[in-house]
Formats: sequence, C-alpha cells, structure tokens
Amino acid sequence: MMNSSQPTIDYLIVGGGVIGLSFGINILESNPSTKVVIYEKELVSGFHASGRNSGVIHAGFYYSPDSLKAKFCRDGNIHLRDFCKKNDVPILESGKVVVCRDEVDLQRIDKLYSNGVANGVEIELLNQSKLANIEPAAKTFEKFIWSPNTAVTVPELVTKKLVNRFTQMGGVLKLGQKVNLLMKNNEVLTNIDSKIINAKTVINCAGAKAAELAHQIELAREYLCIPFLGSYKISKRTNSNPKRLIYPVPNPVNPFLGVHTTNTLDGYVKLGPNAFPVIGKEQYSLLSKIKFGELIEFVKAGLALRKGQNLQLIKLGLQEGKKLRTKTALKEISYLSESFETNKNWERYPSGIRAQIVNTKTGKFEMDYIVEKKANSIHLLNAVSPGWTSAHPFTQWAIENYKLF
Repeated sequence: MMNSSQPTIDYLIVGGGVIGLSFGINILESNPSTKVVIYEKELVSGFHASGRNSGVIHAGFYYSPDSLKAKFCRDGNIHLRDFCKKNDVPILESGKVVVCRDEVDLQRIDKLYSNGVANGVEIELLNQSKLANIEPAAKTFEKFIWSPNTAVTVPELVTKKLVNRFTQMGGVLKLGQKVNLLMKNNEVLTNIDSKIINAKTVINCAGAKAAELAHQIELAREYLCIPFLGSYKISKRTNSNPKRLIYPVPNPVNPFLGVHTTNTLDGYVKLGPNAFPVIGKEQYSLLSKIKFGELIEFVKAGLALRKGQNLQLIKLGLQEGKKLRTKTALKEISYLSESFETNKNWERYPSGIRAQIVNTKTGKFEMDYIVEKKANSIHLLNAVSPGWTSAHPFTQWAIENYKLF
C-alpha cells in the first residue's frame, strides 16, 4: 500500500554521483536552510560513472564553442583542481599532448585548437620539433597540441570529499534507495520502497538511468541509451613511459576521445578506454546479466541509428571490441608512443560505462548535455564526459537557468 505525504523535502535529488552531489552542494551554498535529500540506489556514492572514469580533469578544447560542454568544462577544470587542492585530494598536474597520425588529423587538430581558443582554454598548437621538449616518449605527424591544464586525480576520493561537504552543509544522503517517478495532478512524485514522497522540486541526476526515469513521466521519449563499455589495461610505469598524457586527435563524428594513455598517481600507466557497445547500462562484464527492457531499448536505439545512417559509430564500437586483447591494444597505441614495449604484466583495470544518448527522431548520437523540465522536475540527461569535470558549473547553471530559487 502506497502512502502519500505533504512536501517535507525542498529538493529531492535522484543519484548520488558527482553531478547529484554538486547539485546538492550548489543549492545549499545559496540556501543553507533548504532541506536537500539525495537518494542513491547503490550502497556507496560514485559506484558507477563517477567512480569508474579515468580521473582526467579535462581542459575544455574538444567541444564546439556553442555547446554546454564548452560552456562548463574550462571553469569546471579550474574548480575541480582547486577543490582537490583545498581538500587534500592528490592531483597530478601532468598536462596532455594531442598528437596527429596523418594528413587527415592535421585538418582536425586545427579545429581542436580553434575550439580551445574560442573556449578560453590555455592551449598551444606546436610544430613536431617541439614535442621532444614536452613529451619525448610521444610521436606525432607534423603538429601537436599542448594542454598544460589537463590533470589527473582519484575519482573515488573526490566523491568522498563531495559527500563530506554535502553532509556537513546539512544535506541528507540516503543510500540503497531506488527511486521511481510518477505524475499526479500535474506534479512529479517519487516512489521509494512503495512510499510516495512529495518534494517541492525533483532533480534527476541518475546518470545512465536518467532518461529511463524521465520516460516514467512521459518526458524525453525521443531519447534512448546505447551503453558503451570502456575497459583499460594497466601496468607499472617504467622510466621510458610518458610523463604526460598522450591522446590521439579524435574523429569529430565520434563521441569518444579515442584510446589514450593516462598516468595514475600511484605509479601506473593506463591504456584505454575502448568503446564497445553493450546492452546493459551497468554491464561491466560481457557476461553480466541484462534486463529485457534494456535489450528492447538497445534494439530500438540501434534501429534509429540505422535510420539516421549513423551506423558507422556502432561499427567503430565493434572494432573497438578487438582492443579488449592486450596485444591488440598495445599495437593500436604504438602510433602514440612506442615506449610501452618495456612494460610487463599488463592487467585489466575496472571498466566503466558511457551511457550515450541516441535521438530517435534524428537517428544520431546527442553530442551535448541535455536538460529537460516537466512540472516540478528537472532532468540532466546525457551528462557524459566531461560531466565529471564540469559538474560544479553545470549544476550551478541549471539552478540559475531553471530558476530553482
């Protein structure tokens, strides 16, 4: 039997990852007396994308200047690096080089540089002859980008510090609480363990499940999700390995940045991630159980991509599956650097899921963040990379743009 109650919560946030926690913190910083409650279905915050990302704090030059990603990534980079330093979270100020493979990449790297300049990012486009001074282990064709403000930190520690900040400010975090949404009298309510909770404002920050929740109240029906499994190989760093991060020039029609190298703070180097399409939004292993509803959604999204003649991305994803093998991954990465021949004992690193939204009306992947509003609810959809970097300014903007106060 479901019980309803009068509103006792001002802001009910679904999802206790970095986006949800940042939203809660931004609300409380502006209105300290407000009651904010975050409901997280797992027993720990950041169990999914927030804790399984690469830990890279992006600078903000990949994104079209008119996008929300461009709007927030640069400021998010500044805020997150500052947050880490103030909260004793270790941070590796390594910087990053983006290298070219061929003539095609030369045209694309000019566009990346132009984006960076337009987005106000500190960035340099340099001749190949300068590369040895910045990262001697890297290789490039004629040009490369140097991004000094790209850094690396530890996602799990960032999440813990955000939880501490949120709860110290008076926020309430409830773990192990699965939320469903429903509409009644033009109001969005939450159903938690068969109990109806009526909050003044419901904020959907459920990550890979965000669109699924929006569908429960007949919102954003044109958006479906295709999850991509990203896996890494990891090995103890050797003296010949790069000290900077090395990235390829990405294909502009591809929502992924390509397989790259990342140094960790505990002395390892990671290769990856690949981007292999899977059916389940939490299918971290190819042998994981999947839900029938997720299979149906995957098929519908795939058919939409076919209608939009956008299947090359799925084909690319299937090619990425070959890189699950260490030998193949090392061969693929050799055009970035040949230094990994000295590494031994490559192991698998915990995989992550990129829940990429497909617009079934256009038959294309959505490349930017999406925010939808219905009645007393706000829904942050497609908050994929650089969502982790951009979380603070992104949620601050959503509060101001949708006049939540």
